[in-house]
Amino acid sequence: MTLEDLIRATPETVAYFFNGKDLAGWDGNEQLWKVENGEIVGSSKTGLTRNEFLKSQMVFADFRLVCKVKLTPNKENSGIQFRSEPLPDGEVRGCQADVGAGWWGKLYEEQGRGLLWDKSGEQFVNRDGWNTYEVLALGSKMRTAINGHLCVDLDDSKAATQGIIAFQLHAGGPLEVRYKDLEVEVNPKSDRLKTADP
Repeated sequence: MTLEDLIRATPETVAYFFNGKDLAGWDGNEQLWKVENGEIVGSSKTGLTRNEFLKSQMVFADFRLVCKVKLTPNKENSGIQFRSEPLPDGEVRGCQADVGAGWWGKLYEEQGRGLLWDKSGEQFVNRDGWNTYEVLALGSKMRTAINGHLCVDLDDSKAATQGIIAFQLHAGGPLEVRYKDLEVEVNPKSDRLKTADP
């Protein structure tokens, strides 16, 4: 499936991004991903030998996503892919707002250039609870915040200008990640962060 086959995110269609009840509009391994009490839950009791992704069927250009994320145990790894491209082998290529010990708040280009922003947001993280994560992509500018603190502030003309949003379960040991309270805004008017800028 290519980006051309997917739904374009507009102010009208974005309401269908996540219905809070099931994984309609998403692609992923149903043994690893489910919806529980309005939360997107990714888990593996045995750990994974390769990265796994839950991929939205909606393509975003300029957008703002605010959500809450909880990772158990914090030593494992997840992330929010954005402006990403689904690949035939189930992987994705594109930017990722990282989640996980040693990686919180960093920006990584999966299947691409690797680490794009190496400053950690670890000091802002509630390691055993929920964390508010904001991701903003506007033109070539990408900004993120964790719990109201700016993490990434990057202008990158080489990054993709559109693509899907996806959630990652990283290869490694047993883990569970939960995402909830997803708010998505299409074509934000400003690059100000809703949760971090005064």
